[in-house]
Amino acid sequence: MFCPSDNFHQYCADLSKAFSADAKQGTYVDENNWLRSWSHETYLWYDEIEDMDPACCTTEEYFELMKTKETTSSGKPKDRFHFSQPTREYRQLSNEGIMAGYGVRLKILQRSPPRNVVVAYTEPGSPATAASVNLVRGTQILGVDGIDIVNSTDEDEVDKINAALNPSVGDTHTFTVKDPGSFSQERSVTMTAGEITVHPVQNVKVITTSEGNRVGYMLFNAHNDPAAQPLISAGNTFRRGRGIDDLVLDLRYNNGGFIYIAQIITSIIAGSAGNGKNFATIEYNNKTDKRSAPFAGAFKDENGTVYRLPYLDLPRLFVLTSSSTCSASELIINSLRGIDIEVILVGSTTCGKYHGFVSTDNCGTTYSTIQLRIVNDKGVADYDDGFSPTCSVADNDYDHQLGDPEEGLLKTALAYQADDACPSSSAAQVRDAAPKSSQEESLSIDPVPSPYSSLPGLILDW
Repeated sequence: MFCPSDNFHQYCADLSKAFSADAKQGTYVDENNWLRSWSHETYLWYDEIEDMDPACCTTEEYFELMKTKETTSSGKPKDRFHFSQPTREYRQLSNEGIMAGYGVRLKILQRSPPRNVVVAYTEPGSPATAASVNLVRGTQILGVDGIDIVNSTDEDEVDKINAALNPSVGDTHTFTVKDPGSFSQERSVTMTAGEITVHPVQNVKVITTSEGNRVGYMLFNAHNDPAAQPLISAGNTFRRGRGIDDLVLDLRYNNGGFIYIAQIITSIIAGSAGNGKNFATIEYNNKTDKRSAPFAGAFKDENGTVYRLPYLDLPRLFVLTSSSTCSASELIINSLRGIDIEVILVGSTTCGKYHGFVSTDNCGTTYSTIQLRIVNDKGVADYDDGFSPTCSVADNDYDHQLGDPEEGLLKTALAYQADDACPSSSAAQVRDAAPKSSQEESLSIDPVPSPYSSLPGLILDW
């Protein structure tokens, strides 16, 4: 019924946008034909795609039609993770850990006026951490270029806020901010957006508790290529001396990424408990055989250098979670539970994604469409509604820095580590976000750097 997708691959309507040297002059119908054939060949639910005329619409619009319209048992769309982005942006972020911005991730704590927008974390060596700016977790963002972010409802001003919070490289904006602390004063800082190097692993440390236990902690924000070496280094840190008794892995801001990065950190945590067992089994549609990957003992980089993974042999793991804990981050949880390692979640329910894709470039756009589901050693997945926390705690402590033993989520994990139970203060459920008006929906006040991080995928790259 459909011609092979190779017949249309890299036949581009606009050659100036093509990323491949093999690109040839074509039409947008060629690009749509490629999408239709490629989806028919690889999409997990290919038989649920409604067949549409490739001449019906633009390529961007056509791609949105190439997915199932079915829903899960709880009523969510079956495919919530279908996305595309410019290939250059995709490769910069996933392969090089580079994105456009100031090097700051913002979080909205109050959506309706008076809004409360704070810094969640920053990237070292970025405009946000320059000596003249020095933003830290908990710094409030009050205004930009003279516009009141806290109270403004003017549509034109909202557009300007959006532009400032989602900058292109070279854009310069002046922000009014207030640092954490009851006696801090408002101040103005000016930042110019640049190509920011993302540091996926931060704050690696060992905390000695009052009981004398050694608890490792690290903030792990992205499953991208640059994460491999820092994860191995962190494992070596945790093995030094007499090692650690427990590990707290902070995944609250980790949207996912490459499967093999999850395989590295999960293998380090599990150690010898993973010997002879599957880290994951990947199941495709009925046109492709499934494949399994074991827990790993070593990692080989792109230069062919082999690194032995430092085994921690931990019987349990604490994970700090939020609704942004997604995809490859959830794979860590599911894979460890598949070999009976206890995983204690502190925070809020994760996003619910055990499907993935092999992102593919055509004519300068990288397309990510659901092509696989991933199960653990017991053959279990199916967490469409996410993983529920063991201890339910809102991520709303911005008076303490990430990695501070007094920070809300980490403090709860340390209390559980000491007493084998959630502290009574964590019994209150995480509050649901207040409903947003249509005007608030347009306010990108909690921006993400790109579709890659807002709609992540378990990207097949062994």
